[in-house]
Amino acid sequence: MKPIVVLVKQILDPRGITVRRDKERVFINREDYIIDPGSLAAIEAAYQIKNQLNVEIAAVSLGPPRAEDALREALALGCDAAYLLSDPAFEAADAAAAVRIIAAAIQKIGGTNLILLGEKANDSCSGQIGPRLAEALDYPQVTGVSELTVAETTLHAKRTWRNEPVTVSSPLPAVVTVAAGAYPERYPHGARIMSAYREWNVTVWDKYQLALEECDLMPGLVFRGESYPSPLPENEILKGDPASLVHDLVAELRQHRIIH
Repeated sequence: MKPIVVLVKQILDPRGITVRRDKERVFINREDYIIDPGSLAAIEAAYQIKNQLNVEIAAVSLGPPRAEDALREALALGCDAAYLLSDPAFEAADAAAAVRIIAAAIQKIGGTNLILLGEKANDSCSGQIGPRLAEALDYPQVTGVSELTVAETTLHAKRTWRNEPVTVSSPLPAVVTVAAGAYPERYPHGARIMSAYREWNVTVWDKYQLALEECDLMPGLVFRGESYPSPLPENEILKGDPASLVHDLVAELRQHRIIH
């Protein structure tokens, strides 16, 4: 049986970040990195399926060399193989280019019937990778999953739609994004932590090993800079009796062309 592929995202620990609106800057007070909570939930979902179906888990991370730590933690948490997609040419990759890189890695692994990843990462919150990857591979997708069960050819997932819990089914292969916090965090066994750092290998692939061309790595968007939004104006409180308040409120709305 083909392995489950779990995409692992490493992010800056938000506890070491301070936002100063008065200076319009984000200060990194402590440069520590963690596995994104959505990725942790995806790892745990894969681990439960592994125990049910006796299938292996391949953890895949796209990032700089430091992302190897996240993959070793994934190995300690029960993944069986780890692949780091790292190359200076990958650094400018946006979501579109990232999906092409990840798809090439999945093909090199030998394919999969199930791809799990976090619904959205805490650093960008874009939630693009799952849907884009499903489109690139022509797989069905189920997003924002809180509970997942898998049979040989079908998956059943619980998710929330318009504030109501629903259960959906999908044929395999499929892409599933898992909501952060959907599965309780599990501390890895000490022996696995030691093995993850002393015995088990993380395979590193660059653009040559993934047979990627320069055109595959071209971002669709080019980063130009960042700026803070303008501060919100102070609220204006209208006072008086109800009849005059209605008159004043209508006048204000007309002045700002909210009503005519």
